[in-house]
Amino acid sequence: MTDPRTELESIEAELARRKLSRFVKVAWNILESSTPLVWNWHLDVLCDELEAVTRGECKRLIINVPPGTMKSLLVSVFWPAWEWARQPSIRILSASYGDRVAERDNMKMRDIVQSPWFQRQYGVTLRPDQTAKQKFINKDGGWRICTTTAGAGTGEHPDRLIIDDPHKADDATSPLKLGMVTDWYSRTISTRGATRGTAIVVIMQRLAMGDLSEYLTDMGGWKVIMFPMEYEPDRGHYLDPRERKGELLWPELLDLGKVRTLQKELGPYGTAGQLQQRPSPEGGGLFKEDWFRIVSAAEVPPLDEMILVRHWDCAASEDEGDFTAGAKMGYHPNTCKFYVLDLEHGQWGSAKVNDKIKTCAARDGVEVRIREEQEPGSGGKAVVTNRHTELLGFDYEGVPSTKKKEVRARPFRAAAEDGLVYLVRAPWNRVALDELSVFDRGAHDDIVDALSGAYNELAGEQEITTVKVKW
Repeated sequence: MTDPRTELESIEAELARRKLSRFVKVAWNILESSTPLVWNWHLDVLCDELEAVTRGECKRLIINVPPGTMKSLLVSVFWPAWEWARQPSIRILSASYGDRVAERDNMKMRDIVQSPWFQRQYGVTLRPDQTAKQKFINKDGGWRICTTTAGAGTGEHPDRLIIDDPHKADDATSPLKLGMVTDWYSRTISTRGATRGTAIVVIMQRLAMGDLSEYLTDMGGWKVIMFPMEYEPDRGHYLDPRERKGELLWPELLDLGKVRTLQKELGPYGTAGQLQQRPSPEGGGLFKEDWFRIVSAAEVPPLDEMILVRHWDCAASEDEGDFTAGAKMGYHPNTCKFYVLDLEHGQWGSAKVNDKIKTCAARDGVEVRIREEQEPGSGGKAVVTNRHTELLGFDYEGVPSTKKKEVRARPFRAAAEDGLVYLVRAPWNRVALDELSVFDRGAHDDIVDALSGAYNELAGEQEITTVKVKW
């Protein structure tokens, strides 16, 4: 009589053989018995894309996702093991930036294949003389070999080439080291398996402009799947179900606190590249940090000699999503210089935003104009109307945003590049420079919007023509 448990296991194994996501869930305990599997929608998307590679529908796939989102386990371990459960003769070549990383994933796949469950259900047997951590071969002729992107390559011709983390994070600032990896691909790897119709999957977080992902994308012919840690609507993949800007990729595993810690550890460039998949050049993209001069309060001209404005870019989400920023700027006509005097910045709900604006107005005084970016539609008009009532006696206006952020920032950028923008030394300098340095590739641009709005208000009235737009 058949043991019901054995029969149930066989049914489950057959269903897992048909569907990669199911295989991952069943095989998870072989590798991570002490860690419960937390599933997320992006894993379903990636499993479906990898199944398309298995079916031969996609031959060139790039996956850009943040660290810690199960990219290596899924692509470099579970997927090739699943393919062997279906077709053990498949030949796999994997590559990473270092021996230990490449060997780690090799051994994890080998652990799955040699597990009692896999042996019972799929019967893929490794040759006893070929079970090394860098290379193992099964009795059906399939093999897996690992190499490094710094190595000389291999003469073997695979059916699958998996390139997982081709760059070290520390190499992001070195064009020479980035170029060594692209050279490795073009000269050593690109011809591997040409006669076998090899499918190539590259999975990595973006590290720098000129990394392998950008090199291959520019080459053309690659399908790119990209999911940033914090959602950006204008860069949303059609399979990304998120709707709100700033919504996290995997909040059950990487909540807001963990993401903020990652951002602090990675810094502005690492955050833009590794988390948001839009790397900015070191030293700044559209804005360069060294354009901005930091001065003490004693070096600032008297306020009564300047034209003053505080411009607000407002959001209304408490502790999530977009930030609210209010930049106070002064223009000194005698020297044609602009001084950023103060910056309010935070993730506040609508009530706290209103309180902040009123508090700053009282502190700044009636001589400081108050401008606020007016959102389109009736909602934006209602906010401005209510704010007028709250700020009676102050020079307040809503400013409709009819141009893209990048266009609105051009005049301010040109002034900064010409050395006309000064920051008063204060704790907010660092966060402002960080955001400026990664604009338009960072997750947030609220400070840039506030600074650009303040500058455009001042420069527009004075008809300043000495600053030329250079981009």
